[in-house]
Amino acid sequence: KFLPCRRLAALSGLGCRRRAHPGPGAMPESQGKLVDATMVSSLATKVALNAAAGSLAFIPGCVLFRGTAMRCLCGGMGIGFGAGVAWTQFDLHVRHPGLVPMPESFVVEADRLLSVVPDTLRSMRAKLGF
Repeated sequence: KFLPCRRLAALSGLGCRRRAHPGPGAMPESQGKLVDATMVSSLATKVALNAAAGSLAFIPGCVLFRGTAMRCLCGGMGIGFGAGVAWTQFDLHVRHPGLVPMPESFVVEADRLLSVVPDTLRSMRAKLGF
């Protein structure tokens, strides 16, 4: 007798959670990686940077909407999406360390930004004719 889960799995072609083996195309579960203080520091840095970048969604919110609530909603959604992307990358690294690289620490991220930003500004000035 088909259970609802098996019926949906048969229709969609995906695996059923009740089965012992994963469906076609599923990533095999690995042992994962132990989380230490360095990894937590890296996670906090990545979440903070992505949330700060996502908070820039306030700007189009201020342009598009007149109400404070909608502007704050845009900013909050941007912060949430930014933090969620960082959390997902970290989670994937913990589950599959061989496939997904570990997010960098704050110092490495700051050095990377300091080396990229001046070149980007120079190229933008050249394109605009300043």
